[in-house]
Amino acid sequence: MPNFGTIEGRCQCGTVRYTVAAPAEEFYHCHCSICRRLHGATFASYAGVARGAFAIRQGAGNLLRFDSSPDCRRYRCVACGCQLFFDDDRWPHLRFYAPGTADGHPGHPKRLEKHIFVASKLPWYEIADDLPRFDGFPAD
Repeated sequence: MPNFGTIEGRCQCGTVRYTVAAPAEEFYHCHCSICRRLHGATFASYAGVARGAFAIRQGAGNLLRFDSSPDCRRYRCVACGCQLFFDDDRWPHLRFYAPGTADGHPGHPKRLEKHIFVASKLPWYEIADDLPRFDGFPAD
């Protein structure tokens, strides 16, 4: 893993910009139907960082909140629709951002990566790596 420095990221159109000032504590490749549909992808990846280490630097007024479940609040850019991050009450100390929107390495050791909600993955997609797999959330 490269030495960690502040990461900058943004939505597709650049209206919303953020910084991350700490390495990820969790890193998930989520296969649940909510994440797949919100991202329009086979799965969605998220880096979990301390909430205080994630800051919106521009365009906070352009964020649209969507409550995908009672305990999960997701945020996207109103202008381009880019999904940027979510907060989940089960992890009140973390904010999960989409590392695909970052300009740098998400700041995590490879050993943190895991596939979650594999029981919900698309039947035609085969996971081709040897990362740990969980049918739901990993046990605490």
